[in-house]
Amino acid sequence: MRISSRCEYGVRAMVFLATQTGGEPMPLSAISASEGIPMAFLERILADLRRGGLVQATRGVNGGYQLARPAGEVSVSDVVVALEGPLSLVGCVPDGGGCDRAVGCSSRQVWRRLDDAISGALSGITLEDLAAEAAIR
Repeated sequence: MRISSRCEYGVRAMVFLATQTGGEPMPLSAISASEGIPMAFLERILADLRRGGLVQATRGVNGGYQLARPAGEVSVSDVVVALEGPLSLVGCVPDGGGCDRAVGCSSRQVWRRLDDAISGALSGITLEDLAAEAAIR
């Protein structure tokens, strides 16, 4: 299992926004430069995060991006789901779809437990937590 670059960059961009205390929108170029994310890729990521209700975009000379909610109310799980969709390692776990054997499958419980553990871990980490850790470094 591997986290996509899209997810990794999305979390980095969101943590960057969470560390900005002025309340002003941050230009795409500033986020890109600070986090080393290609601008075109970052723009697509931020568009998905905006559609997911996690960031707000302001147009114009003083425009840019900012968190749509307080950093303490946004979990890493929120970011991952906005970028990748529902968290599940295999198709049969969330709804039993994708496999005719889902109902009686003995290995399905392994994947359900793993999904639950990953979801719980990601839901338990907020952008505020990550921003605080970044400030210590």
